[in-house]
Amino acid sequence: MSNRAIHRQRWRRGAVAATASLALLLSACGNGEEATDDADANGAENGEQVSGGGTVTVYNCQPQNLMPSNSTEVCGSWVLEQLFTGLTQVDYDTFEPVPGVATGWDSNEDQTVWTFEIGEGWSFHNGEEITAQTFVDTFNWTVDPENAQQNNDFYDVFVGYEDLVEGDADELEGVSAVDDYTLELELNEPFSPLPMMLSYTGFYPMPQEAFDDPEAFEDAPIGNGRYQMDGEWEHDVQIAVERYEDWPGEDPGVPERIEWQIYSDIETAYLDVQAGALDILDNVPPSRLGTMEDDFGDDQALFETSSFTYMGLPLYQEEFDDADVRHALSMAIDREEIIDSIFDGAQVPARNIIPPMLPQAREDACEYCEFDPDAAAELYEEADGPSELTVYFNSGAGHEDWVEAVSNQWQQHLGIEDVTFQSLEFAQYLDLHDDQSVTGPFRLGWVLSYPSPQYAMEPIYTSGQSSNYTTFDNEEFDDLIAQANASDPEEADEYYQQAEDILLEEMPVIPMWFQSMGVVHSDQIEHDSVTMDPRTFLRVEQLQVTDEE
Repeated sequence: MSNRAIHRQRWRRGAVAATASLALLLSACGNGEEATDDADANGAENGEQVSGGGTVTVYNCQPQNLMPSNSTEVCGSWVLEQLFTGLTQVDYDTFEPVPGVATGWDSNEDQTVWTFEIGEGWSFHNGEEITAQTFVDTFNWTVDPENAQQNNDFYDVFVGYEDLVEGDADELEGVSAVDDYTLELELNEPFSPLPMMLSYTGFYPMPQEAFDDPEAFEDAPIGNGRYQMDGEWEHDVQIAVERYEDWPGEDPGVPERIEWQIYSDIETAYLDVQAGALDILDNVPPSRLGTMEDDFGDDQALFETSSFTYMGLPLYQEEFDDADVRHALSMAIDREEIIDSIFDGAQVPARNIIPPMLPQAREDACEYCEFDPDAAAELYEEADGPSELTVYFNSGAGHEDWVEAVSNQWQQHLGIEDVTFQSLEFAQYLDLHDDQSVTGPFRLGWVLSYPSPQYAMEPIYTSGQSSNYTTFDNEEFDDLIAQANASDPEEADEYYQQAEDILLEEMPVIPMWFQSMGVVHSDQIEHDSVTMDPRTFLRVEQLQVTDEE
């Protein structure tokens, strides 16, 4: 998911809208020193917990949509995670898949046939029972090209995917209900990360109403999660949910009601938390990172995440064909200077693609991420880089200052004569990418939706993927990812790292930094209940509301 940009997702988080998707990790509570998850469930440090759980108001940006099969960014997927429960979930203490609707699973020896046992007692918020057939219907509807769902390509691992996409079949051959509570999934090739991947938003079960009237469903999604909609999605205003008391899973939601307040400008949200008009903001703007401790005292925290910010290059534009143009643009950026001057040192310079908290990550893997303005200028001139640039970013998320700083460095070190900026609200910004209407460097981000190097690379760099906004196409890279996916973990790591080497050499994106997320909240929120997982998802279901204003 942006930096609210996450996902295939990204999880793009707002991106990164993105961004962000996804991604992540490895430290369930971020830095571990600013927030803990051991708050007393029956009381709170600053005051007694409100009876029944209370109401919490939370910052969000405008989602692109609220259809699980179509959501690939953080602003929407964050909400959907509370409204839905998938076959599996992720334990962010162990970074392993754990039961969701499925109580257990196993595979044959070569990991091409997987069987998932569906738990009894699961239903949607409208009472419709969830069985193995529910997932069969959801998966088939998502892949059907007539429905044009963005998460369609996640399903290419299943037997029959190509036939359904090309109109030669009506359903996925490799997805079947053996009986009411047994789901069988047959894959085209071995794919060991399958149970982890099935925790992703795009595999959530959907009721019949979603297929009958998708447009109406998006305004009031009917899920099977901890929370259910309270009214309709008020576009550009709010999304309100209330705790679903009959949810059969473990760890039900703590707040009785959650209201995501939708802002077009994150600075306004920050001021609203200060004024007591908003309970919590999970994405403190860069300009406030250096002052949030003074502004909020103990009611603030900084969390390390896998949120990867990058400048992408539209490879469908002729002026970015030469890899040396891309190398020069990267080498002309002084990441440390920007991080120190704009982010108060809060970000981690990116010299890799695989997030540094994953065990597969290598320090300083990127030769062209080192600041070397003289070499950059020489390369840029020899490669006949463009003298004018249009630079793109999503508005209202705090990216203006650093994008301008990057552009200034390009002009200073590469002799670029003119830079213009194009900015849009996040949902419209993603639409621009979907239409391949971007003509210059663009800011996006990626957040791991599940902790795997596969997800850090395959969805955004593999040929033809929906979130491959650069249109990068490299057969060797695609083959290495396929080999890694089919291998046991020890062998897979080497293949993933070789694939990363190709990305860092070809440089379809310029790595910028891995983001640390600032969170600020009102006195009404018990501080020890504030946690964030590596995807940059604030765990809103754990927030404790106290009686102190």
